[in-house]
Amino acid sequence: MKSLTIQHIVILIPVMVLLATALALILISRLGCDRFSAETFSESNEPLKNPYCGFYHIIGYTLSDDYIPSDSYTNTIDSYAESLALLEINIKNYRKSEISEKGLSQLNDILAAWENSPHKTKLILRFLYDIDGIALATEPDSLELVLKHMEQVSTAVNRYHKTVYIVQGAFIGNWGEMHHSKFADNNSVKILVNRLNELIVPSVYLSVRTPYLWRTVTGLYEPPEKFCPFGQAGSPKFRLGLFNDGILGSESDLGTYGDILKIEADSPSYHGTRKEELEFQNKLCRFVPNGGEVVYNNNLSELKTAVSALGVMHISYLNADYDSRVLEKWKNSVWSGNDAFQGCDGYSYVKAHLGYRYVIKDCNINRAGVLSDNYTIRIAVKNVGFSNALIPFETSVTLINRETGNSTVIPIDVDFRRIESGNTKTVSAYLPLKELQRGEYLVYFSVKVKSSGQTVLLGNKNEYTKDGYLLGRLKK
Repeated sequence: MKSLTIQHIVILIPVMVLLATALALILISRLGCDRFSAETFSESNEPLKNPYCGFYHIIGYTLSDDYIPSDSYTNTIDSYAESLALLEINIKNYRKSEISEKGLSQLNDILAAWENSPHKTKLILRFLYDIDGIALATEPDSLELVLKHMEQVSTAVNRYHKTVYIVQGAFIGNWGEMHHSKFADNNSVKILVNRLNELIVPSVYLSVRTPYLWRTVTGLYEPPEKFCPFGQAGSPKFRLGLFNDGILGSESDLGTYGDILKIEADSPSYHGTRKEELEFQNKLCRFVPNGGEVVYNNNLSELKTAVSALGVMHISYLNADYDSRVLEKWKNSVWSGNDAFQGCDGYSYVKAHLGYRYVIKDCNINRAGVLSDNYTIRIAVKNVGFSNALIPFETSVTLINRETGNSTVIPIDVDFRRIESGNTKTVSAYLPLKELQRGEYLVYFSVKVKSSGQTVLLGNKNEYTKDGYLLGRLKK
């Protein structure tokens, strides 16, 4: 065999380079999909109207034997456009007796009317005996009667559980806020909340007024570290959230917090410091709802200070009417953060971040492996809201053939509850491209509430369509 000469080597080098380049291009084409053109994704600065979060208004009803069935509730409900409403159900007329059949019929009619809300409004229910700050004078004399009232109203609540999101409080206290009540002692509160936990279907959240009360009911110093399967019956620790009608009102949020350090506590029933209770909420309210009312305080109501607190607390709902001084202050403030909302008013910023706010950051389609004929679509989604979703969603990608209009829907197995505030998660699904005819396809991404099919809007500038958000165009 003749040895290679310098001339041969000079000839072979370009050939080898060409072969290596061709091989690299083949590998790249096998790994990537050069036939997919992704859209450009950027965040809008528009508040979104999404299920289970946002500003709410309070609407009051008083159960009475004077109730006459009519369609009088319809006008209020038809004109109510928010995603959430807080219904205060006053049962003071029955402080000395069980709720009558007429009273229970009225409750049923109220919830039935809201179930037909044209805007699919979800309900926060607060049953109470007092709306004037005088619960000691209007509550029943016995705990047993309060428990009986809980049992009576639970039938209607459970009947309309798809519309009821949270049962707030335990029926007792001034304005139903679980304080200034003859039943506000730790033992009574545990009895009341645990009874609610037994009576109300597991898919409805419960909530108590303070972290101290949460620990009192559960007997735990620390919140759960992960979600339990949604709607699973059992310990209240997996469904018990918080409501705070003194947010920002003072260093203690108007008595929500105390001055005891956890290390000094001799039982879970202690009033922790603001710092430690905020840390507690930061852990707990990744899994359960937190919301209420903001109250004016010159320092704590400042936009940046307020946003920091609302984010740590994972606030998902706020009263749209109270405290107007705080809301006006935010409206007259300018958000200066380095994001899509820079230059917007503070009220719009807060409104847009109550609860979850998911934004598509990127999308690509790649082969599942070098030698594979399967493709995988990957979508990077970031949650920029104060909280995360607390109700299961269903997610899908839809491929629509531009020529024939035929569509193929591919479910994506992802739990959006686990895309926590401030985090980004890449969701993925296999695309059955081999089974599709040749042509150009529009690729859409859609998120909906699993139980109702309600659309979940994303915080992108991209326009929402009936098929979802356009991710890009794919040629086969």
